[in-house]
Amino acid sequence: MNTVPHRKYSPSEEELQTDLCSKSQCTNLPTQGQLLLPLLETIHQAGGQAKPNEVYDALATKIQLPQWLRELRALAGRAGEINVWERRVRNTRQHAVEQGFIDNSPERWRRNLWELTLAGKEGLRNCKPGIIITVFSTDLGTALLAEAETAVQFIQDSSINLILTSPPYPLITQKAYGNRHPRAYVEWLSELAASWKQKLADTGSLVINLADVFNPGSPSLSLYQERLLINLCDNLGYSLAQKFYWENPSKLPSPAEWVCVRRIRVTPSIEQIYWLTKNPAIATANNRHILRPYSQSMLHRLAQGGEPTEQARPSGFTFKQNAFSTNNGGSIPHNLLIASNTESNDEYTRRCRQNNLPIHPARFPTALPDIMIRLLTEENHIVWDPFAGSGVTAQVAEHLGRRWIINERSLTYLQGAALRFSRNPSLKTYFDQHAA
Repeated sequence: MNTVPHRKYSPSEEELQTDLCSKSQCTNLPTQGQLLLPLLETIHQAGGQAKPNEVYDALATKIQLPQWLRELRALAGRAGEINVWERRVRNTRQHAVEQGFIDNSPERWRRNLWELTLAGKEGLRNCKPGIIITVFSTDLGTALLAEAETAVQFIQDSSINLILTSPPYPLITQKAYGNRHPRAYVEWLSELAASWKQKLADTGSLVINLADVFNPGSPSLSLYQERLLINLCDNLGYSLAQKFYWENPSKLPSPAEWVCVRRIRVTPSIEQIYWLTKNPAIATANNRHILRPYSQSMLHRLAQGGEPTEQARPSGFTFKQNAFSTNNGGSIPHNLLIASNTESNDEYTRRCRQNNLPIHPARFPTALPDIMIRLLTEENHIVWDPFAGSGVTAQVAEHLGRRWIINERSLTYLQGAALRFSRNPSLKTYFDQHAA
């Protein structure tokens, strides 16, 4: 046995894109999200610690994995030929380490042990994989306590017109709401997006909000977003309809090491919003629903009947006489959305404080779902957010008269989301239904 910590091979992000799960046989394997709780239970039943080989076999038995999948082997880049099941379990174990459920200290490496932390022994605070409970509903929508991997199994195929979500960003620093390292993020979100596609109507859209992430210990950016987009389009059959950019003028300087301490980077105030479709030619979209008010100069031009004479622009483009004489109700907006995320004393936060509930730390402003829902849906369409957080998507969909479904793995965050609807007379909650 080695007397020093053994550093195992870690695939690059490029290799992850051509990794095992692109093989058709591997679609039968449970996802990391589905394996997390059984993995913790397996180690707990072994006394709180176990050797990797013991976990591989015991976990396979626990979930009744077919023997052919237990023995399946495949090539994986520089790692050579590996056991597919054991790789999946190791990836899940790494996710558990990142979540603080499995000890990753040098002592455990030396002893080649997977051992639960106190948090792991106490179990997940959030809902277990496979559980789905309706926490509250209105006449237009339903909020489910469920992980994204579980909720998708209960969504009818071809029923969703818009999936609008902001998954936990793959930050290096662990957050209370859960997040993955960029190395594993692309594979995880690609697995989910593959299952989402069949839930979308042929005219439906997928809108994902993501942020830039710096590489660990380096003033350089991860390319996880680009790799994710290429995988979604080239391997899963999505089409990138358009990119939007959200500028948050109130964004704080980060990462502090590069922006505030060494002063070699500027504050990143832009986040990406990717609009993808199953079929760009027929996807529902109408920019007349999101027109901006005309400027004073445009209103003056309209009042004059448009351009008084033919005008040559410096760009070489020529405006003909009477151009811009038609009032279309407003101007077409740009794909740069400017919205400060400073809602620190809105009704949601006030009511959470009044009810001693945690305020979700990663809420996006209502302006984002508002413009995307109005652009990409019609009346009676269904909007689904698989990572609901504080329920902003549901609140905006309700206000716009759209039907909606949201799911979130944290019951406490869903209790806070319900406060967004507390004045709705049609609100029904799990707690009301089970009060007796």
